[in-house]
Amino acid sequence: MSGPLALDGIRILDLSRVLAGPFCGALLGDMGADVIKVEDTRGGDEARTWPPLKQGEAAAYLVNNRNKRGIALDLKSREGVEVMRRLIERADVLVENFRTGTMESFGLGYDALAATQPRLVYCSIAAFGRTGPRAESGGYEAVMQAFSGVMSITGEPGGAPDRCGVSFLDLGTGALAAFGIVNALLQREATGRGQRVDASLLATAVSLLNYHAEGYLIAGVVPGPLGSSHPSIVPYRNFRCRDGRWVFIAGANDRLWQRLAATIGLDHLVADARFAGNPDRVKHRAALEAEVEAAIARYDADPLLTMLAEADVPAVPVNTVDRVLTDAQTTALDMVERVRHPTLGELPMVGFPLRFSAMPAGVRRPPPRLGEHTDEILAEHGYTAAEIAALRARKAVA
Repeated sequence: MSGPLALDGIRILDLSRVLAGPFCGALLGDMGADVIKVEDTRGGDEARTWPPLKQGEAAAYLVNNRNKRGIALDLKSREGVEVMRRLIERADVLVENFRTGTMESFGLGYDALAATQPRLVYCSIAAFGRTGPRAESGGYEAVMQAFSGVMSITGEPGGAPDRCGVSFLDLGTGALAAFGIVNALLQREATGRGQRVDASLLATAVSLLNYHAEGYLIAGVVPGPLGSSHPSIVPYRNFRCRDGRWVFIAGANDRLWQRLAATIGLDHLVADARFAGNPDRVKHRAALEAEVEAAIARYDADPLLTMLAEADVPAVPVNTVDRVLTDAQTTALDMVERVRHPTLGELPMVGFPLRFSAMPAGVRRPPPRLGEHTDEILAEHGYTAAEIAALRARKAVA
């Protein structure tokens, strides 16, 4: 499949680092945008140092900086800021995730830039947002999982609060920021003007609390941790099989519960008034889950999964990451793409999660090495070779 992409011709300046902002830029690059990653001359994005690494290249940096070109600037220098201003003149979007006030200290805040670049879409990503008593506070994924209440509902009942193993607040914020940027670009087509887009990990977390938050707002229910269980559906959780393997079984409605019960020898519980409907099963969660646990413990995982598949009951093994990446279904979705990297050779990479019938979205360019395209990008913006050499001599660029 070949053809134009939705963001062909759109230039993004990605001044962000670590996860949320870089993931946002990667998604926009997947859709065809020319994304220029702007890094500090002194080491660049700190995600470059996060293990695991291969030949000095970090997985966290690689996957979130695909489809980008790279330039290294010292924004603490006058010359670096001047270069940045020239880049902004030809940009459609700027993405940054510095602490609130940092870009303003460089003279690169939204208000200052919008005065001369009214078509610019300016996206700021913060931990707590740009307003309120914590606006200037920094934050990281686990910090925000704790503050937002996510940790309070993650883990086993009676246990310590747990961090979700996926950095879903960072990555979710990046995806929402990309969504916001695309919408701002669409509105610019109608109005001729750009705008500021503000995203924050806290706002993302509250949004993703979703029915947990709404349950408190309308009914005053404060949720707690349930392990792999669901607060509103029973049985719906992990169960351990005789061979020690775990399976997740979703008895997500009355029909599925009845099929499950018949398959694992609990037919007699279907007529039990305590378990007649889902609200009843939720009320008597402990009693029902104990019965299902005991029944599941009589089976090895593979035969059980075969039986449940034949009964059309949703059930899957609890896979490790290596298993899901090599599973035939993941392969069918083309979620692992490959691109040539200058030092790593053919690089397998987690790719774009959507497929279009008429757009070849995905990985086209490997993540840049620090300052890899500095000369190329500066030349595109009118700098001569002598001017580039002078900037490098003054350590304004690398």
